[in-house]
Amino acid sequence: MMNENIVQIENREAMSPEASGMSALATLLGVFAKPRAALIALSARPRILAPILVLLVSQVALGLVLAQSGILRNDTVAKLEAKNAPPEQIEAVTKVMEGPAKYAFVIGGPVVLVFSLLVTAGLLYFIANLMLGARLRYIHYLCIAAYGGVVGIVDQLVRTGIALGRGTLLVNLGIGAFMGDELSGLMRVADTATDPLLLWATAIEALGVSVMARKSFGFGVLAVAPGYLLLVSLSALQR
Repeated sequence: MMNENIVQIENREAMSPEASGMSALATLLGVFAKPRAALIALSARPRILAPILVLLVSQVALGLVLAQSGILRNDTVAKLEAKNAPPEQIEAVTKVMEGPAKYAFVIGGPVVLVFSLLVTAGLLYFIANLMLGARLRYIHYLCIAAYGGVVGIVDQLVRTGIALGRGTLLVNLGIGAFMGDELSGLMRVADTATDPLLLWATAIEALGVSVMARKSFGFGVLAVAPGYLLLVSLSALQR
């Protein structure tokens, strides 16, 4: 019954003008301006190289900015001081953070990015295909995760800009923005979950699943919800 209602993406979408007429650059811009049209095009021809390259470049650039700014050192020292660490330990950590070690964040960022994309795509495949009955290939979900990540760059840019101005990576963009800097663990989760820019990127992923699987937007929301909750929890724990 459900299988009879499922439309094969390769056969149906490949015939649409949008699917055959959008270049990689057009889809990267379109995911912001006309996300549905861009995702329809991508359903016929999933692209992963272009968005992943954009993500890698952005991660390296933002990592270099943060490494040069000294924010990572400041936050690390602040955490040690909060734990009443001895001055000798704080001084040793400061020297390490002022040396080449600070660029480990720059190198680690792209590695974590690629790993997270693969995991996100795998989770989407499991939820949407195996549990909800969609019939998409893994590359479709990897494409969805990558383009969702491209939209998520906006969130990273805003956070980095605010962090540079405040001198700390502890930036609250959700409900926590109205509750001061000191948040409990539960409130950190709530703050991350209500970040409008993160919700935007997640909505793009949900739209991607619904468009490519030829389902309702609610179907896409169900598919991305577990991954979103996992991301929110991990992000809150890192703060």
